[in-house]
Amino acid sequence: MITYRLIQITYLFLLEIIFASTNLVAQTNNDIFSTQNRIAFGNNLFCERDYLRAIDEFKFVLKSEWNDSLQFKIATSYLRMSDYNQAYKEYQKICKNSLLYEQSQYEKLRSLFKSENYSFLNNQVDKQILNSKLNSLQILRLRNSALLLEDKTLPEKNDFVSVYVENDKTKMSEFYNWKSKPPFKSPTTAAIMSALIPGSGKIYADEIGDGITAFLLTGLFTYLSVDKFNNNHNASGWLYASLAAFFYAGNVYGSATAVQNYNAGIKFNFDSKVKLFINDRNQFLPTPKHLCN
Repeated sequence: MITYRLIQITYLFLLEIIFASTNLVAQTNNDIFSTQNRIAFGNNLFCERDYLRAIDEFKFVLKSEWNDSLQFKIATSYLRMSDYNQAYKEYQKICKNSLLYEQSQYEKLRSLFKSENYSFLNNQVDKQILNSKLNSLQILRLRNSALLLEDKTLPEKNDFVSVYVENDKTKMSEFYNWKSKPPFKSPTTAAIMSALIPGSGKIYADEIGDGITAFLLTGLFTYLSVDKFNNNHNASGWLYASLAAFFYAGNVYGSATAVQNYNAGIKFNFDSKVKLFINDRNQFLPTPKHLCN
């Protein structure tokens, strides 16, 4: 009888422990997945540059309650992952009455510049100057910089350079001068040069080795053709004449193409230098602060 009673007591005691443990685990799980903990975890992921998982945490919280700061971090996460179009869309969700609205407008312009959507950037800058409290000089600096990367006519030099701080005016003036009078070479000139002296157009396009090769091969096949005709070897003469004409025509066309490639190369180098300079200046826009504090 005592043994049976002891078993009952032990059984009830174990049930109580299990019940208490279950409640504790449930409470712990609820605490772990609380809104506050999700935000803290998302912030930690954001600051560790684990942007994809940070976005997931922030979006989960936003399903139940709106938070401007989390929405701004979602947009910034996409920006830092180089998904500039999505970043722009996310920044658009920041409301006008938000303390982060002004900064979100700067970030939208930054996203457009980085996505190389310069035409739309220009339109947005014009709207911001007319309808917002953004620093007009800062966004004009970005707009002018974008003009250097477009096939558009630049404004007057003084108007262009005047919006920049003194430390940047010299460099921007150099960029302006290059854009106004780029050191391009003429494909037509290259073709004419090679038509007169085979290979000279290639040399003009800085392809010296190809130019010398074109000169030697065209000259060699021309000489062999003349020699064969002089010795009444007409079949061989026509063969070498055909080869000479082929290399001559290819040399003329190739010289024009070489100059086009040369121009594309120096334009690419110019664009790269401009982008590097602008990005080193953070696109001349204020950067968001305290995102990881």
